[in-house]
Amino acid sequence: MNEDTKKALETKFGDRVQETNKDFISSDFIIKSHELIEQGFKVYLLAQGTNSPYKNSKGHLDATNNVRELTDMFLKYGANSNIAISLVDTGVAVLDIDRHATNGFQSLMQSGHTLNLDNEVWEMTPRSGAHVFFKIPDGVKADELKHNLMAGVELLTSHVTVAPSVKLVDGTEFEYRHFGGDISECSVMPDWLFKMASNVATKGNKQNKRVPKYSIQQRWQMILDGFTEGERNNQVVSLAGYLLKVDVKANVAYEIIQKINNESSVPLPESEINTIFRSVYNTEKRRRLGGVL
Repeated sequence: MNEDTKKALETKFGDRVQETNKDFISSDFIIKSHELIEQGFKVYLLAQGTNSPYKNSKGHLDATNNVRELTDMFLKYGANSNIAISLVDTGVAVLDIDRHATNGFQSLMQSGHTLNLDNEVWEMTPRSGAHVFFKIPDGVKADELKHNLMAGVELLTSHVTVAPSVKLVDGTEFEYRHFGGDISECSVMPDWLFKMASNVATKGNKQNKRVPKYSIQQRWQMILDGFTEGERNNQVVSLAGYLLKVDVKANVAYEIIQKINNESSVPLPESEINTIFRSVYNTEKRRRLGGVL
């Protein structure tokens, strides 16, 4: 941002915050939030150093493109509040690549896909992961896209934390770092990503078969990487069902599920694994007897 633009932004915010000090008016968080509004996004605030909304706030439901409303939020919560944007109705989605519990970059490489981040609008997250911004192809609705793509890789379509926000990681502050220009100028989602995120049955679709929550490739990724916290139950159901459908003996399938669970970063209790597997096994038995899965 050049000095003339910065002064103009400070002046505009200064009209609302004349009673505050110079540090408030020149806050990088405030200036960046106004830039995001000018790009067409609605902004909301998060507690300093976190991805959590302030207590008694409505989180992403507070997102606004009204400068005065946003300035009031900064006056209420503080000039260094973390900032986030709503993605709803923007035509933009974010490829969230994790490097903490699971290495999403490795998952992408193993599936035969690579990203040249030099050509994209993206942000490095505090744990050295990435948020890559893409425009959703014309004629496609965000709610038609699948969110969990593979281990460590997710597609965000509702909201996302953005730079210059910071986060405490093991007691140390790390910031989100932005690269590649304005978010509003991001490139269109590549074909391979669109296909990966489109494996969802929609109304009017002539498919009669249920589209599985996870692809075969993703199920084998579970075997390699373990079950992912937040998705463990669904993943156990999906993988157990798949193993039984391809005629792996029940006792062998159960041993595979147990082994993967034990090697996961946050295993499920054994009693829960037993309950889930028994339910999947009984469902598969009914299907083979002519029932509906």
